[in-house]
Amino acid sequence: MSIAQEQALTDVLVEGGAHFELLPHRHTETARAEARALGLELDEVAKTVIVRTPNGYVRVVVPASGRVDLGKLRALLGTEGVEGVIRLATESELAAAYPGFDLGAVPPLGGPAGDTVVLDLSLTRHVRLVFEAGTHEESVRLKTDDLVNLADATIGDVCEA
Repeated sequence: MSIAQEQALTDVLVEGGAHFELLPHRHTETARAEARALGLELDEVAKTVIVRTPNGYVRVVVPASGRVDLGKLRALLGTEGVEGVIRLATESELAAAYPGFDLGAVPPLGGPAGDTVVLDLSLTRHVRLVFEAGTHEESVRLKTDDLVNLADATIGDVCEA
């Protein structure tokens, strides 16, 4: 993990009083591969999907096996009926908005301030979650409650059925 990536995430965790573990692993490109590399079940690993809205970026945290339902997300954010307003961020947008993190490894915390964080309801049944730490070679294990509190996350059903 680069110094910028480490500081962006760990500063938030330390300042928030969270107890966490950094979990190094082989290079992975997907949350499913991350789970395999760490010897975890898919539902123990969360991935962050970045969505572009008129009000900025939203970090949507879903299970490794899940997919974001943009219709459900629109309803949760109160923008239903406005097609095209909410969409997945492009790779170029991600690179520009999150330069301190590897492309495809943006964590739900750290980095640019002001992002809304939405956590899929299904993840709240886990005491701890694992997610990318800003790089494809390291993850973080954190109490789900700490993630919700530190990110001021909105909880809702945002995964495809």
